[in-house]
Formats: sequence, C-alpha cells, structure tokens
Amino acid sequence: MNFQRARSKDQIQDRIQEIIKAASMIYDSEGYEELNFTKISEYTKFTRPNIYKYFKTKEEILLLILNKDLKSWISTLSKSFQINKLYSIYEIGEIWTDTLIEHERLIKLHAILYTTIEKNVSLEALAEFEKSSIEINSTITSLVSQLFPKASNDSIMNFIYAATTLAFGLYPMTKLSELQKEAIKLSGSIYTAPDFKKTYIASLYQLMYCLEHSIEIKEL
Repeated sequence: MNFQRARSKDQIQDRIQEIIKAASMIYDSEGYEELNFTKISEYTKFTRPNIYKYFKTKEEILLLILNKDLKSWISTLSKSFQINKLYSIYEIGEIWTDTLIEHERLIKLHAILYTTIEKNVSLEALAEFEKSSIEINSTITSLVSQLFPKASNDSIMNFIYAATTLAFGLYPMTKLSELQKEAIKLSGSIYTAPDFKKTYIASLYQLMYCLEHSIEIKEL
C-alpha cells in the first residue's frame, strides 16, 4: 500500500490517534523498553520513517498518552463525588486511591515523567503538555477545594503535590521486577515490597487530616 500524505487537519489527527492507539497497546502488553517506532509500524499502516513525520521520539507519544490518562483520571475522580455531599477523609481516601489504581498506566508513566520522558521530547511537545497541565491542575484544585472548603489555597496545593508525588514515587517500590526480587533474596535482605493501596491510603489519610484541620507545615 502506498503511503498517502495527509492533506487536512482531520486526516493528520486520525493518523496521530492511530499511532497513539498502537503505542498504547504495545506499552500495555510489552512495556516501555519494547516500545519503538519499528514495532509501532507493525501495528499501523505507517512505516518507521512515516511515523517520524509526526513524532521525533517514542517519549513524545507517551507524553500524549500520559496527558490523556491524567484527564481520564481527573474526570473519573470528579464524577465519583456527589455535589453538596459531605465526605469523611476515609471516604475521600478510598475513592481517590481506587480511581488512581484504575488508571495504573498513569501511575507507571508519571513515575518516569521527569527522569525519562521529559528529557527525550521536543520543546514544543513539552510546552503543549505543560499547557494542558494548567487546565488539569485547575480542575483538581477546584475539586479538592469543594471537598475541603475550609482549607487555604496553599494547603490545597501542598496536598495535591504531596498526594500525587507520593503515589508516583511509591509505585515503583511496590512493583519489583524478577531481577530485583532475586537480588533481594541473594543479598539476604528481609525487604518486602509494600502493598500500594494499603501504604498509599494510610499516608493519604494523614495528609487529608492536616488539610481538614488547616494544619500548615510551618506550624509543625
């Protein structure tokens, strides 16, 4: 089949979405290391050089997937709460954690966002991601302010930062590879990988207690 150049914005977007869909399937089934343009070409009608017309690196594709997953999580999280209903920190913690676990790919990708993904994308791609992040941050800030109406804006921002970085930092510690498990065994260490939900939600309760009672870091 001869490759035909896309001549409209809709055609370009259709091709980008096809590439993203294929990359998502490969990443979900085989992981980051196995994702490359050659393999993507096997799942689409595009050759490897054709894919380079739309993306410079696989990380640029992953950045779009991450952005999509972030929006999906925020949407799911927001729809999980009823308007004008009061929730305890335990109810909020369960909903927050469960919806996040439903978006496991989001956690996995965000865990390498700053160390790998952002270092291998173009300035333009990163700028677009940051622009979208502004809207996402605004949405989640609004949601948290509704759940904790007495909390200050600074406290809300600190909570969001702490809750998200905790999740994305904790996740790799709970998903050890076979190599890591074997190394721990050979070393004689008694280290056991923590359970993500149990560990995360316990820490989340502590963060929300401070948020609910307006306990600022500077007061500790």
